Amino acid sequence: MNREQIANLFIKAAFIDSKLPINARPKKLKGASLPFFHSDADIKDRRVTGITKGKEKEQLLPGDDPLEAWRSEFWEGLEDKISRNDVRLWELANEMITLVADEGNRRALWAWAKSKVGSLDADRHVVRQSQKFGQMKVYKKTDKDVSFAAWCRSEGIHEMTGSRRKNRAIDVLEQYLVRGSSSNNETGHFGVLPVGPVFEHISDNIAADAPSKKDKNFERDADTVFAKESKVFDWREYRNERRRLMSAKRREIAAA
Repeated sequence: MNREQIANLFIKAAFIDSKLPINARPKKLKGASLPFFHSDADIKDRRVTGITKGKEKEQLLPGDDPLEAWRSEFWEGLEDKISRNDVRLWELANEMITLVADEGNRRALWAWAKSKVGSLDADRHVVRQSQKFGQMKVYKKTDKDVSFAAWCRSEGIHEMTGSRRKNRAIDVLEQYLVRGSSSNNETGHFGVLPVGPVFEHISDNIAADAPSKKDKNFERDADTVFAKESKVFDWREYRNERRRLMSAKRREIAAA
């Protein structure tokens, strides 16, 4: 599975996710009593509105078909049905996303896929201004069917940053499918400088023989001439020394 196939899989999964009955809602209305009563003969051979039989008259607009809404709802309902293969693709995408360790990359990939099918929502914080009271309380508003760029702005990141995060997630999935559980092999698609290991001047605090207390140390090499001649200035020690000298001077004056 290459990068394009991975992207298409998540787009299909986002489309299927939008049709899953996840959100709780009341049951749909299956029937209702109308204020107008029809005769059996009227209902049996009725195809269009505007029919008048005796004292009974249709109250709908002429040209409307009462059964048109029922037929369209039936055919549209067939398109909304989810097959077993759709559920399998949705579960596969949810299993693959767990391989991406970074949460920001996972969220960017899902947001990009949802934006392709028109089911992406973004939270927007609104601040109300008042001439009398000044800045009012911030409240959150959810925008429906937003673009990927609008979602990035709501997250406080640039669109290119969100796109790079999405690409990193796809790269991780592609590398896992190609190499399995072998060591990481970055392919250079990140677009920014890679994050290296821990800086050398930071002492190790998780090793078995790591010290329990971290003392002051120099960021540069301790064997250099400048490091040997320099001295770490501690303002607290300087103030304590000044306090001791002043206290000794006061004792001498009091003794004299």
